[in-house]
This record gives sequence, structure tokens and C-alpha cells, in this order.
Amino acid sequence: MLDTSPLPTAALAGSNHILRYVNAAFCRLALKTKDELTGKPFIEVFPLEGCLALLNRVYSTGEAAVQTEPEDTEAHSDRWSYTVWPVLGAVDHPVGVMMQITESPLFHQRAIAVNEQLLLSGVRQHELRETAERLNAELQLEIVDRKRMERALVNSEKLAVTARFALTMAHEINNPLEAITNLVYLLAPIQTSPEAQAYIATMEDQLKGLSRISTQMLKFHRDGNKATVFRLDAVLREVSDFYRPEAEKLGIVIQQRFETDGAILAFRSEIVQIVTNLLLNALDATPARGRVIIHLYPAPRWLCEIRASSGYCLSIADSGCGIAPEDRTRIYQPFFTTKGEKGTGLGLWISAGIVDRIGGFIRVWSTRRPGRSGTCFSVFLPVEKAIRTV
Repeated sequence: MLDTSPLPTAALAGSNHILRYVNAAFCRLALKTKDELTGKPFIEVFPLEGCLALLNRVYSTGEAAVQTEPEDTEAHSDRWSYTVWPVLGAVDHPVGVMMQITESPLFHQRAIAVNEQLLLSGVRQHELRETAERLNAELQLEIVDRKRMERALVNSEKLAVTARFALTMAHEINNPLEAITNLVYLLAPIQTSPEAQAYIATMEDQLKGLSRISTQMLKFHRDGNKATVFRLDAVLREVSDFYRPEAEKLGIVIQQRFETDGAILAFRSEIVQIVTNLLLNALDATPARGRVIIHLYPAPRWLCEIRASSGYCLSIADSGCGIAPEDRTRIYQPFFTTKGEKGTGLGLWISAGIVDRIGGFIRVWSTRRPGRSGTCFSVFLPVEKAIRTV
């Protein structure tokens, strides 16, 4: 029981008050182990003359006593209380004493008050730290917002300059464009070979698309005509056949894989613009003896369920050098290009905007692994179920 008691307790033997037993609480009070205390005179452990006099009195008289030891400062405020009783031998003469030490109430109250102040200061410090962290987080958000606003202002200024430039260019090219259209119209009856007629027909379609783009620049808004139903495979053949001679000069093979005709209701010029941008990017990235694959297929069921719409998937893959990982998150930003002076940084941004407007999405996979490098852009084009049966 004494071993587990929270009160410091010791047994002292003889007139020299040699420590024969100490419990764990006494060891904690003395800041020593049992081995260090046992066998030592009490005066070496607690050099207090008043306490030593109490031990001598109890040992000599055989009567228990209690004494409170004052502090050395602050007007003798109570601190420790010593309870001492004799240990009698065979002839009822003390052979030693037992001692128990307790904290006095006043000291205990003062200790509690000090602990409360420490606790309150800790709580206040925690509150101040939370306030500082909140203010720092708000400052960081404000800095991020300000940087975002600065970037938005820079981009908006670039877009405004580009819009003014496009407006001027559209106005300037309208006259020569009309002249080229008339010349193609006059040239068509003269050329009788099927190949020439096909090239002239393609040229006429491209001139119509160029004229429509020029008109859109002047109007500064999207074509107001209604969307029409057309076949995606026909558009892909048209665009790829138009750029095939250029690809052959570069030593690049264009392969076509069409698993569906891809009847869709949309603005044909916008789809042509998307395909042209992706195909030209693929040709620019592909070295000689490389290849570009154009693949059109019905969107898988899981993708249609996710998008809550049926549709088609169009992928254009190349065996080029691939896109650096740090650039993949920026390729859809306006004016970002990896082509140097050759690129404007608007192609993918415009294409992504068109795809997003019609409810589709565009993704990219790319690797720069030696011997297996390449890039694949995949576009999901939604379509009404009724259109798929056309």
C-alpha cells in the first residue's frame, strides 16, 4: 500500500535517521532512485534544520507530531507539511520513525493558480497562431487572385490585339479571295480529268470555308446559319486528301481507319477547323518516314453513359517527338506554342473551345520514350440518336 501511495513516505532508523525504506512518491520528490536514497541520513536528502528537529523530538519522546515547513520567501507562506510518528521496538522504545510529506493547501492553491495562468496563456497563444495562419492563408489567396487577374488582363489584351489584327486581315483578304474564287470557277470547265476535277472541287470547298472564316472575322461572332447533317468520314477524307501531297513531300504517311460514316448535326466549317488544326500539328511533329493515323469510330458504351449522350470518337495519332509533361497542361492556353516563331498558339485553344461549345471534349496522350514516342489527340463528338441512323 505504501509503495502505491501518492504521498511521499519513508522509514528512518536510529538517532541518525538513516533511510531504510522509501516509496515511489518519495523518490520522485527527492529526484533520486531507491538505491540512491536507502542507507543515507535524512539530512543529506533534505537539509532542513526544522525538519531534523522534528525527527529528533519524535524519536526521543515517542509521540507523533505534525509540522509545516515555511518557504524561504514571501512572508513564510506554507509549503510542505511533515507528519512523523515513532516506530517502537520490543521495550516500547523508539527504534526509528515513519515520515509522510504532503503539500500544504495554500501552496496547492498557488500551484493551481499558476497552472491556470499557464493554460490561459497557452490558449491565447494558440488563438494568436490560428489568427496568424488564417491571415496568412487569406493573404496567399489574395496574391493568387491578383496574379490570376494580371494574367487575365495580359491575355485579354493579347486577344484584343489579335481581334483587331484579324479584323484588318479579313478585310484585306476579301478582295483577292473573291478573285481566286472567280478564277477557280473559270478553270473548272477547262480541266476534264477526274483528278483535276477532284482537286478543283476540294479547292472550291476550301475557298468557301476561307470565305466563311473571313466573314466571321468581320462579324466578330459565330456563323449564324443553322447546323446541318453531314458525314464525318467525308470531312476527314477531304482534309487528309488535301494535305496528303504535302505529307508525301515530308516523307510522312497518312493512314485512315473509318469504322463508321459518322453522320452528325453540326457546323461543318467548325469540324473542318478542328480536323485541320490537329492534322497540321501532327504533321509538324512527325519526322520523315513517320506516320499519322486518323481513326473514326463509334464512342464506346461506357463513354456514352458517362457523357449521357451517344457520339463518335475521332483520334489523330502521330509518331512524332511527343509533348513534354510540363507542357501538356498548357497546350490549350491561348498563345502558348512549342513551335517557336512558326506557331501562333491559337489552334488548340480554338479547337478546344469549339469542342466544348458543342458538348464534347478533347484529350491528349503523349510519350517521349525513345523509339516509341508519339502523341494522340482524341475528340468526343456528341450526336443525337436519330442522327446516327441517317
